[in-house]
Amino acid sequence: PTNHLDLSALLWFQEYLKTQSCAVLLISHDRQFMDSIVQKVFEFSNKRLLSWKGNFSEYEIQKKEAFIRDSAAYKNQQKEISVIKDFVSRFRNVTSKAAQAQSRLKALEKMVMLEKPLPPRKPYPFRFPAPLRGGQRSIALENIHMSYGDNKVYEGLDFEVQRGDRTVLIGPNGAGKSTLIKILAGEVKFQKGVRTEGHNCKLGYFSQHRSKSLDPNNTVLDEVLESSPDIREDEARGILGSFMFRKEEIYKKTNVLSGGEKSRLNLLKFLVNPPNLLLMDEPTTHLDILTVESLIIALERYEGSLLFISHDVYFIRKLATKVLHVNKGTVTSYAGDYDYFLEKTNSKGNERAAITA
Repeated sequence: PTNHLDLSALLWFQEYLKTQSCAVLLISHDRQFMDSIVQKVFEFSNKRLLSWKGNFSEYEIQKKEAFIRDSAAYKNQQKEISVIKDFVSRFRNVTSKAAQAQSRLKALEKMVMLEKPLPPRKPYPFRFPAPLRGGQRSIALENIHMSYGDNKVYEGLDFEVQRGDRTVLIGPNGAGKSTLIKILAGEVKFQKGVRTEGHNCKLGYFSQHRSKSLDPNNTVLDEVLESSPDIREDEARGILGSFMFRKEEIYKKTNVLSGGEKSRLNLLKFLVNPPNLLLMDEPTTHLDILTVESLIIALERYEGSLLFISHDVYFIRKLATKVLHVNKGTVTSYAGDYDYFLEKTNSKGNERAAITA
């Protein structure tokens, strides 16, 4: 239910659900949202439905503990089976031991066999190739005036991105967050002002509403291999698998992909051939939890500058070291992470108030 909500709306919805007395059954990839709402987790695993008490983070802990416990039980049973089989093999034809061997064989036949437990899935440990090193100032805006008809979004905006910045844009719906990223990306024309790219700036812009060119005759695998001449096919398959393209899906033509699949593929192409300035508008919308974790791992290792919009608080907390609050044509910078921003705005108990202020 949270896929197309901005952060302010998501926080409102989260608090609303907490006040409701009805039962709530939901599917979500938003870890923070689930940790705030749910008290039980149902998991589809190996064609079975498993039930776990607690929120999502508690489920993850329990699942790891269960895997360790079940693995030990399976290992012990396999050892016991091996001992019995060895005894039967050695003594079934020995007169003095034949009855005992037969008894153990019957016990083995009655034994309830444990299935080998499946380990919890892990995120793909992807590392960006090193991007071209840019100048200290990645990009700058000076005296920007931007309007949509009579709607004035920015008047006299000055803003710049420094090399190595890891910045999240937050603010109420319609404040101009996506417009600012589009201005930086060169995707929209502004009425007045100057946009200057820094030395060696190689810019990449990802948005759910903008598809990077995909060759309709290419397969999914072709697109990734052509994006980076240095990537091996087995690496491409591994990365595609972590982004929910599995087995025969990597041979699908790009012209038959859904909007979400195209979005994931475009995002993946940035990872294998990265810019040194990466602008991202809601990159996690079409990703499951494990894929979000894979993306976080990749972006944590990314050596370029990152500016992004997200409604995923967990994603924000993992990546942002600077917060830009956008509202009513002004951009206020906070030289710290999301919790620092909440602290400075005295909003620890009311995140939504801080974002909409």
